[in-house]
Amino acid sequence: MQRYGGWMAAAAGLGGALASGTALSGPLPGDAYELIEAELIDRRSGTVELWHQEVDRSDADRVGTFGALTTRGTGDWQTTVGLGTEGIEEGPDSGANAFLDVEGLWLWRDRHRDGYGLGLAAGADYDISNDQRRDHFLLVPLTVDWGQRTTVHANLGVNHDRTADDTDGIWGLGLDWRFTERWDVILQVSGDTESDNDARGAFGVRRSLLDDLVQVDLAYGREMSSGEDDEFYLGVSFDAIRF
Repeated sequence: MQRYGGWMAAAAGLGGALASGTALSGPLPGDAYELIEAELIDRRSGTVELWHQEVDRSDADRVGTFGALTTRGTGDWQTTVGLGTEGIEEGPDSGANAFLDVEGLWLWRDRHRDGYGLGLAAGADYDISNDQRRDHFLLVPLTVDWGQRTTVHANLGVNHDRTADDTDGIWGLGLDWRFTERWDVILQVSGDTESDNDARGAFGVRRSLLDDLVQVDLAYGREMSSGEDDEFYLGVSFDAIRF
């Protein structure tokens, strides 16, 4: 699951964290999945990711759209830049905010070469509408194969919320299970070290097309404390650049 190879990976990364209202493992706002995987896209390539989010609220639904571009040259690192908007659909508080996210991933150990993936990831989120920097994060992603069809991911790091001037530890665990040649199931849980009530879970199914050049995701996410909003996601990622 090369999740962070897309236009959306950044915007998704951006949007995911922003959209959920908190910065967790992939502490940038964006898509349904908040873990950063110790996986790089192909050398000399770029991947685009596009996501749409619907949050079912009792008073007024929230919507978000995100797009991100991830590029990699010939080294063991890649960068993601994304743009997105999120806001209230209707009512007196209707409107949308725009944001920009930047994320970098450097891989120290490659899963296919060394048997496991291990690296370092960092990123920042900028609120364009209010001209304000928000979250910064630094974390270590780990990816390990578990059998022939399952891949396990873990994140551990720190996130700094500039608005609250507060720094918390962040963590995440997830797995991808390929149950057929073209279908994957994705399960994730993430949170911060300050409160168990802020833990968030995500479940998704992914369909790979055109020899894995295109991937389509349907996902559901929710904070695990009672009474929280249901989050629904539709995402598409595809290889867009070869250079």
